[in-house]
Amino acid sequence: MTKYGLFNVMKVLTICLLTVVMVACNSNNEPQQSTGTTEPTKPSEPSPVESQATSESHEPITLRVGWVIPPENQDWPKMFEAFTKKFPWITVEGVYAENGEDELIKSIAAGQPLDVIWNTSLDRAIEEELIEDLTPYAEKDAEFQSYPYREGYLDNFKRDGKLYALSRGNDGFFILYNKDLLKQYGLEKPKLDWTWEDFRTMAKAATNPGAGHFGVANSVWWYNFVSMAMPMANGHAPNMAAMNEDFSKNLADGSVPEVLDDLNFFHDLMVNDGSLLNTKRAAEVKIEMNSFHIGQSLFFTAIGPVLPGFKAQFPFEWDIATMPKGTAKQVNFGWLSPMSISKASKHKEAAWELIKFWDATKEGQKTLFEFGGSFPNSDDPELVEAFANAKVYEGFDKEVLKYTPGITRFDPARFIPASQELSQTFTDFGAKAYEEEISAHDFFPSRMQKVNEILQQKLAK
Repeated sequence: MTKYGLFNVMKVLTICLLTVVMVACNSNNEPQQSTGTTEPTKPSEPSPVESQATSESHEPITLRVGWVIPPENQDWPKMFEAFTKKFPWITVEGVYAENGEDELIKSIAAGQPLDVIWNTSLDRAIEEELIEDLTPYAEKDAEFQSYPYREGYLDNFKRDGKLYALSRGNDGFFILYNKDLLKQYGLEKPKLDWTWEDFRTMAKAATNPGAGHFGVANSVWWYNFVSMAMPMANGHAPNMAAMNEDFSKNLADGSVPEVLDDLNFFHDLMVNDGSLLNTKRAAEVKIEMNSFHIGQSLFFTAIGPVLPGFKAQFPFEWDIATMPKGTAKQVNFGWLSPMSISKASKHKEAAWELIKFWDATKEGQKTLFEFGGSFPNSDDPELVEAFANAKVYEGFDKEVLKYTPGITRFDPARFIPASQELSQTFTDFGAKAYEEEISAHDFFPSRMQKVNEILQQKLAK
């Protein structure tokens, strides 16, 4: 594979990451924007019990789901097929919706309201009263109540004690490491409970500019995403992205200097250690693309769903490791991706059955593992084992796969008021601080003070 071929692979997978779309990315096809619909699921051959229930008890229903999956994708509709097999009187149709809330509003105006949406902004959907409060459905549903969610998982979807969404997928990060460089520099495979100090020491050891080798791949993802875990890992913030206990304040506003030290970790690797390159530094040593992809860096980071696309592309041996442990705890950065029921839906009970099947049944979760690579939402041994053995993760370290979901905590920027402002700040941290070598101490305080002002205004409403 040429470096240009690898560049195209990286472009595709970056699009998948930054839009948080867990489509089945591969090296040949970039998800295309479309306004089309996915072909409705056709009821499979039902069991005698289901067949009797269909003919005697239920009118046929079609659910319309606004999602970011293009019509040509063949993997994600498998969730609809699995659901329709269980509920053969319900047909599910996917409607491409780049922005879930915008598409919902358009569908209502057209007289064909979507029943379920993949939220672009849960905060906006709640504020504009576009989505159902799911609490009554959850409280009366014995099957839902018995599902073994990980402790605190559903809190991510609540506002003022009300449940507004379930997850259509849980994406978490891994550290990727180059086995060839590991061997070349006499380093050992990372342990499950390795630390950020171990990471830094190994990165330094594998930095050899004369050979064109650097410890850490040139990528904004360290700044945009992984840095969000550092204050929590070191015990200086109780939540991801330096949020306080009740998510009412961001602690990167200068009020807790240690938080800024934590957020400065990758800046130190670049400026002090020389083991991390930005675009300018990479150009100076004639590296034109991601250095990990061409075998010139020891470490990289990526979310689970893009790993299968890397399998056949990298010209060296590599594997995955857990996110390292900080001075206080071991936490991994991840995303929960909310999906909600439209207030305008004419089939709310059926829509509840769909999102419950998706997120709160073992059958739905196992289906999701097989094509989406989604992390399990439960510590249930059966689900953890199924995840680690999913086909999309074949060949990767199974112990890492089993261990990582349990330490993953999720980006609050998808759920809290002022979510857009918080997310944009960390996006700019990658776009500006990474490229211009601005320290976290200089970058964050004034910006997070503004975020906190907006957050307080929204909380006061």
